[in-house]
Amino acid sequence: MQTLESMQVNHYVPLFQPIFSVEEQTVVAYESLGRKRDESGNLVSIPEFSDPHVSALRMSLIDRQLLGLALTKIQTTNDLLFVNMSPDQVILEYEESRSNTLPISDLVNSYGIPLNRIVIEITEKSGSYGTDVLAAGVELLREQGFGIALDDVGSESSNLERLGAIKPDIIKIDLNLLKKSIEKREYQSILEYLKQISLSIGSQLLFEGIETEEELYRAISSGASLLQGYFLGRPSDLAHDKQGICDTVVPHLQLYHEKKRKEVASEIEFEKQIKSKLNTINLKTIKLDNRVIIDPNSFFKIDTHVKRVYVTDWLGTQVSPYYERTSEMGFNENLLLIQKNWSYMPFFYKHVKQVFRDSENWQVSDPYWDKELKKNVIVFSRVNEMGYSFFVDLALD
Repeated sequence: MQTLESMQVNHYVPLFQPIFSVEEQTVVAYESLGRKRDESGNLVSIPEFSDPHVSALRMSLIDRQLLGLALTKIQTTNDLLFVNMSPDQVILEYEESRSNTLPISDLVNSYGIPLNRIVIEITEKSGSYGTDVLAAGVELLREQGFGIALDDVGSESSNLERLGAIKPDIIKIDLNLLKKSIEKREYQSILEYLKQISLSIGSQLLFEGIETEEELYRAISSGASLLQGYFLGRPSDLAHDKQGICDTVVPHLQLYHEKKRKEVASEIEFEKQIKSKLNTINLKTIKLDNRVIIDPNSFFKIDTHVKRVYVTDWLGTQVSPYYERTSEMGFNENLLLIQKNWSYMPFFYKHVKQVFRDSENWQVSDPYWDKELKKNVIVFSRVNEMGYSFFVDLALD
């Protein structure tokens, strides 16, 4: 006969969703997702998980029961296990620690599982304590050996302060942000920003909620090293067919890389053609009072992709008028931007660096999103013999 305690434990059921490593080309981890059985034996959501008023202690009691059941399942594997923990639960672990030993550490150790196989996901839920207190609790978890992930980055309640304070090993990108990035170009810039942040703090990017091939490609192009979602596998017991997941995902990754190589080859060919045309132009400058005169028509006529032309001094201050295309053959001269400094733009110091390397040839920037043109723009740049920097903006199709 079951005891009351065992019935309460069996009331909860951990499901496991696979996490695929792009680097290792296989499933390397599972996220434990808690469910409970109703009176009919059906699996349903645990109401406390969606209750904003439930106490951290109550949540911890439920999570520890689920964790114990999950640890039993992964004892015979080498997989990582991702488990969720709210900021208040992290603080509770910190406050309950004894001689730097955490309750969750004791639980994991009792199953003979190394702590470095457990990744604690800090959820996006707002905490009752400040970021500094949360960071102290996270640091103690890290010192014990746990991996640290920050969940749902990009959701409404997440913030850069928490990301910077915790410096997680893994940054999980919110599903809604991923989907918006496919619908709206502006969100792709946010994903690129998060990619740069992850590189700067040494974190991996995990994209969750991937349901389609398009979302898989967007995740890979945004720097994902870990993938999770229905496209790979739904939450279930720990009987996932790893080889079946690999057979599904790996061919898509290969197709993505083949497509990407073709895109890169096309971009390089386009750049070569534009550089060849730009090399036909005489970069003559004439100093007139407080501005520099150039021949803008020679730039606009070489290619319809050319949208803007201007000249700066070595410090990035514009010294020529700002010339903007208005039609296939026409352009405007804008004098208002003379003396505007462009050194804050992402391409400027890349231009300076490239000039030091090779001042004899045109240089090209990485693409960036231009709000005015509503297109990706690349900037070709070169310094003439008078020391003035020519910048030519081209809009990509």
